Amino acid sequence: MAKKWRKRYVVAKIEDAYGGDVTDMTGATILEVVMLDGGNPYAGNTVSRERMRDGYGAFEQVNTGPYVERQVRVPLAGSGTAGTPPDYGMLLRACGMSEVTNPTSVVYQPASDSEDSVILWWVEDGQTQRIRGTRGTLSISTDAGSLPYIQFNLTGLYEKTAAGADASLATQAVQAKELPVNKQNTVANIDGHAACMSSLSLDLGNQVGHRNLINCESVPITDRQVTGSTNIEAPDIATVDYFKKVESHNGVTLVPIALTHKDAAGADITIGTQRGQLTSISPTDNEGFMHYDLGISFVPSENGSDDDFTLTFEQVD
Repeated sequence: MAKKWRKRYVVAKIEDAYGGDVTDMTGATILEVVMLDGGNPYAGNTVSRERMRDGYGAFEQVNTGPYVERQVRVPLAGSGTAGTPPDYGMLLRACGMSEVTNPTSVVYQPASDSEDSVILWWVEDGQTQRIRGTRGTLSISTDAGSLPYIQFNLTGLYEKTAAGADASLATQAVQAKELPVNKQNTVANIDGHAACMSSLSLDLGNQVGHRNLINCESVPITDRQVTGSTNIEAPDIATVDYFKKVESHNGVTLVPIALTHKDAAGADITIGTQRGQLTSISPTDNEGFMHYDLGISFVPSENGSDDDFTLTFEQVD
């Protein structure tokens, strides 16, 4: 029987031990997702099994180290409960983010050690691929007039997709609804300037690999370079001189950048840094108005404090 594209979902759980053999979905969460990309359920490096022969033609292709690549897009919204992580918080942790819970807030920021991992069950209309040892990277998009989201690009250990899809032991996520990015729901500033902003994006920039050695297999995160961009209405240069802020040939300027967005449950979600470098500026046309595309580098302190940026969910209503 033909499989239906819309009948797909993903179940996730933090691993107690990396790549552990979890047999069922007890304690796992059915995530609330906007999009599941087909990805690559059988990725890996291939080599040709070549032989000398009397004639032309292709050779057999051999995957020397299979792994899985998947993409998950979730709404940028909180859990709906003060001090409770969003259901996708486990994916943030699997992307090398630390999680600190407080009575009214949950704060995430990059970490350079002891990254968590998750096990995923990728369900597609009655068949399931179990993906252990999963880690990844992420990007955040907030575009005016659109619904904000986080996209996770995930890599995990390979197992063949099999028949069956029993998620009865998993719990359906309870998640607040996202609201559109606009004047009513969103505020932002760059170095104290409340720019008329069209968009702000962030790319965590994790270096994620797959190592398949004798006696060892893992998906490590080995580096991180957080970048982003914003598109703003061009102010008069006498008001704010963005050309001066971008200059780096005679010294680098690091500025605070923050965007706060509300969800439908009354939480403020803030993307913020105290050490943002505006790396490029490009004039663009936006509905007949001059705008600037600004590149951003999120620069951590040199003492290894991992303070590139923070992602905060704070219940205020």
